[in-house]
Amino acid sequence: MKNKEIAILFLVLIVVTGSELSILTNIALWHDEAFSGLLPMYDFKEMIYRIGLDVHPPFYYILLKGWFKILGDSLFVLRLFSVFFGILAVLTVYFLVKEAFKNRRFALFVSVLVALNSFFIQFVIEARMFTLGIFLVALSSFFVLKALRYKNWLWWFFYVLSVIGGVYTHYYIFFSVFAQGFFVIYWFFKESGFNFRNWLENKNIQYGFGAYLLMIFFYLPWLKTFLSQVVRVQESYWIPPMNIWSVPATFLKITTGGSIDTFRFWYVLTALMITIVVAFIYVLKRFETPTKWLIFLLLIVPFLGASIVSLKTSIYLDRYFIFTLPFYVILIAGAIWAVQNKWLKNSLIAITILGSLVSFPLYWASLEVEKKPGMAEAATYLNREAKHSDKIYVGSSFVYFTFKYYNQTGIHPKLYQPFPLLHFSGTALLSPEDIIKDFYQDIEKDDIVWMINTTGFGNYQPSLPDNWVKIEEKGAQDVYDYRGWIVVTKYQIQ
Repeated sequence: MKNKEIAILFLVLIVVTGSELSILTNIALWHDEAFSGLLPMYDFKEMIYRIGLDVHPPFYYILLKGWFKILGDSLFVLRLFSVFFGILAVLTVYFLVKEAFKNRRFALFVSVLVALNSFFIQFVIEARMFTLGIFLVALSSFFVLKALRYKNWLWWFFYVLSVIGGVYTHYYIFFSVFAQGFFVIYWFFKESGFNFRNWLENKNIQYGFGAYLLMIFFYLPWLKTFLSQVVRVQESYWIPPMNIWSVPATFLKITTGGSIDTFRFWYVLTALMITIVVAFIYVLKRFETPTKWLIFLLLIVPFLGASIVSLKTSIYLDRYFIFTLPFYVILIAGAIWAVQNKWLKNSLIAITILGSLVSFPLYWASLEVEKKPGMAEAATYLNREAKHSDKIYVGSSFVYFTFKYYNQTGIHPKLYQPFPLLHFSGTALLSPEDIIKDFYQDIEKDDIVWMINTTGFGNYQPSLPDNWVKIEEKGAQDVYDYRGWIVVTKYQIQ
């Protein structure tokens, strides 16, 4: 049966997607997701303006705004957007691998591993731009292979559109585009050698050169905003500097979805990296097709690029390497696929699939989500208890937007912020009417004030006036330790 692999892949996607949908709203919204959910609620012009005040490009939010128009803006719908592109990403990986290696069974093996990957699923159920980015990187890689092989201007045009979509989705995708560019140059030298006349007469090179010029042209409208965002990032950045275990720890997370104490378990990371390097060398030697270099570059260039840039300003963060995940999986799966001993090969395939099957369930069980409702429970409590005449203040910008998303009290919450905020606190979504600089502003005797705070994100606790008398308090733990507890306290003004 010619399409047996596609049928199996769809079956796997139905089962995996069903599992993802069953837990889609189990974790409370957090700061970055709230930013995603609130931004598309502005009118289009205002939304684009506020995106420019942030540090991300606009394509994800533009598409999400259209998604909201069709399906609404509930938390389920918000995260469903990521699930949708997660499905498209897995399917695109299948067609990319089939095109690159001309082997449907290998393409099925890779795409199943991607669909089951714990790190991948973590972002499938999160309302951010990562699955859209993975889809566009895989799609542009598929199109560039088609363009190079079939020398058709239409494939080059599709490549341009997918690249533009990618770099307008996340800036890390520039690294993936550079990787594709290096491969294109390699392919051109492979076709025409060092003969300058051959280069001038080669239609593929002409189309390719035109394609990259068109990409630059399409990016020019955003270039000024991009440069201003770069300055904003350099002025105040929060990502910690790299260390010798940064890259190994990222590969561990991509492989298992989890993390460990890098200094305590350094030997685990060392063993993992030795295994990965050996696997890469083996697969690059065993696979003869030149397309293996595209896959290798799409994995390695983002790591090299981010590491080099981080020498000046740290931009190295595990989750940004989600865009390399399919290519890592391809190379590891390729090393297994290239094993000549049939029994060993089948055993490794079975072990890898089994490991992928259990990795996310184990990760999910370790979270104990049912015991950690976070802002979802805190906001439900406030929505039930707060009266229209009450006031609601929030002590941290990192929970201000999450409450604002859940808020159904009819009360406009105010963020207590006596000092200027840094951009990563979500300043792009703040207006002057959202801020209160002192706790004596607009407060009268006998007023009821609800204070929302967090023990996470640095554990900043503002000092309250002496005439605020605590009446009751409720706390709800968030899923991840760095997010701490959401604490809601009711005060009466004396």
